[in-house]
Amino acid sequence: MTRVAMEIISGDPGLRPERVVACAARTSAIRETEHEALLQGLLAVQMDARVPLDSEMVRRDALQQLRIPEHSLTVSKLREATFLLWFDRSELRNATLRRGPLMAGRTRLHIMPWSRQFGASDSKLMYRVRVCIEGVPAHATQEKIVAKLLPPFVFIEKFDYELVTENEKACMCLWVWAVDPDAIAKEGLLKLEEPVEFRGGNMELPVVRAEVAQMLDYPVLIHLDRIVDYCTPPHSPSWRSFESATSGIPDDSVDVEWPVNHKLYWQLGIKDGQLGTRRILVHERLGERRRDRSPPGGGGGGRGSQM
Repeated sequence: MTRVAMEIISGDPGLRPERVVACAARTSAIRETEHEALLQGLLAVQMDARVPLDSEMVRRDALQQLRIPEHSLTVSKLREATFLLWFDRSELRNATLRRGPLMAGRTRLHIMPWSRQFGASDSKLMYRVRVCIEGVPAHATQEKIVAKLLPPFVFIEKFDYELVTENEKACMCLWVWAVDPDAIAKEGLLKLEEPVEFRGGNMELPVVRAEVAQMLDYPVLIHLDRIVDYCTPPHSPSWRSFESATSGIPDDSVDVEWPVNHKLYWQLGIKDGQLGTRRILVHERLGERRRDRSPPGGGGGGRGSQM
């Protein structure tokens, strides 16, 4: 083994994925923060990107030109040559926008309103999927935990509490939006951290963690129950339902289902795509540890006594 190969450690750039795609729902927290940014935030873009600037230089020069108290403005760098100016009052933000460009170092800063579209491009998620997850423990039914069982390019729209069948009632059911339903796994392993120790048993003191993070592993099955498909346009022949009129010409007046709805079949305890019903052994229902402390073969010991 070469020396270069020996020096590669976990986390080395050569071992990491090149790209990740993550989807997130529009939550109330996002809406509130966006509202604040619209009222208090401005974008400052360097006219000459070759001039080296940092956040503190922009903040210092902006405070001098605007003649406002130091606590009124914070500056953070969004990317090269682009800064976010955050004012503590919307009046200061509006006055700065009306004022126009600022100077920082040896370049001018173009000032414009903050927008969530800045630096972004449009895309669409074309599949709405009802997912039923089997095996999630009762204390871990929060959205941020369950979301870890789904691909990063899937986001949870809502939990579905209208459970009709016994199979559904045994699962966590939710509606998600997905780039590709085929990327949703059929089974998973949910690893939950065990409680950590507190110093001296006092929960107000800092946590004392052991050498490793202790986890409990919960096997889960992920069932796809329904798929609402927006992928193909409604006028596409592949989704059009034709009925022949008297003349034999397709009747275009027939209603076309849009979006296309697919109902999928699944069984509790069976991975999607597998056939047959497997009897669940008693020890699997009770867990891995043996709950029955009687000797093997029953309470009588061995196979039983003969009369």
